[in-house]
Amino acid sequence: MVEHIAIVGCGAAGATAALQARKFNRTVEITIFNSEPYSQYSRCGLPYTISGKVGKFEDLVLMPPDNWAALKIDAHLGVTVTDIDHKSKKIIYTGESEGEVLSYDALIFATGAVNAAPPIKGLDKRRIYGLRTLDDAKALSAEVGKAKTVVVIGGGLVGMEAAEAFHERGLDVTVVEFLPHILLAMVDSDMAAIVEEHCEKHGLKILTNTAAQEVKGDDSPDSVVVQNRDTQDVIEIAADFVVVATGVRPVTDLASKIGVEIGPTKGIKTDERMMTNLNQVYACGDCSENLEFTTRKPMAGGLGTLAVRQARVAGINAAGGSVTFPGIVSAKVTKLFGLEIASTGFTEDMAKRFEVPIVKGSVKGGTKPPYYIGGKELKLKTFYSKDNGKLVGGQLVGEEDAAMRLNVLTLGIQQNINANDLFDFENCYAPAICDTWDPLVTSADAARKRLKM
Repeated sequence: MVEHIAIVGCGAAGATAALQARKFNRTVEITIFNSEPYSQYSRCGLPYTISGKVGKFEDLVLMPPDNWAALKIDAHLGVTVTDIDHKSKKIIYTGESEGEVLSYDALIFATGAVNAAPPIKGLDKRRIYGLRTLDDAKALSAEVGKAKTVVVIGGGLVGMEAAEAFHERGLDVTVVEFLPHILLAMVDSDMAAIVEEHCEKHGLKILTNTAAQEVKGDDSPDSVVVQNRDTQDVIEIAADFVVVATGVRPVTDLASKIGVEIGPTKGIKTDERMMTNLNQVYACGDCSENLEFTTRKPMAGGLGTLAVRQARVAGINAAGGSVTFPGIVSAKVTKLFGLEIASTGFTEDMAKRFEVPIVKGSVKGGTKPPYYIGGKELKLKTFYSKDNGKLVGGQLVGEEDAAMRLNVLTLGIQQNINANDLFDFENCYAPAICDTWDPLVTSADAARKRLKM
């Protein structure tokens, strides 16, 4: 019988695990530890504190520290778990005092991830930042008032959202992306080209297939040296400060030390109950690895939506329940300069890596009938397994209504529908809202003809 649950980490995963454990079991003792001095806050909202779309940093805090005690959850903020003795089931932590010890029956790792440092010279200077924590966002917001130029190294979700925020605050912004196009984990090259053109029209400078080699300057940056990977041309870009957004790595040191298995994606390996190879030891969120929904192959999450869903499962099971996590579909969405970019399931690159042959239905549609004034163009692709015709992914780019259509595709993947099923989808219709044949349906029609269904 579990009497005491210990949770290491108080981000989206750790906080949700604690809340769900308490909701399921009103009597179990729950203790949560966080190395940051803050209670749970929205990491995804950090770029918007820079642009001003989030008014105050405090607005991102989702769980005020005083609320934990009301739920009979013992929260230790600003402390560091230094060691775990799993044989005796004891956690050693410091911060409030030296060498405090806590006993547990069930343990949940929600240790998250940290920024991965790329092999670039000069990253030890001042005024070089990541964007992972509330303190990072505070430091970057302070730069806005005194800087004119910024180089963002990395054109993934965090890098592009940060670049938009700095541009909106009046800075000259250059994005340097090592890969052939931005948002490679999210969209294919044709969709990325639309996004890149849109962002450049709004004033961003984007260099793709380009390697950042060195940050020059004495104590702080004055330029970044970059090289085009095709032409080998080298240029220097002026920079008052630099943001490094080249990805993250899961924090697994404590888990590995007690014998928890680390998977091929470098995250903590978990099963459908979010349990590790050790009994009553769970992991969830960015530190964990689970299974991709379609292929059941190992996959890292890295999304807040996944973190809270995995944490629900881990928290309930640690508290004595029995629920399961269905696997990772990986639905992603962002908005850059008014353009919605949405992706779920496989991209073409991901399908190759997971060795899934696909057929696609690609269409240019509209968010409203062509006769209705004000409709927006919507580029849309849906992907289907060549072997069985099942829906395995989709991407949308447009100035409105991309995200909500993506949710339909994600549900379709989770319900194992095929191209015929999506073609038979009875979408709603009104001229002011959408057309009689939704682009989702027409994309499925294009694919089912190729699949000969």
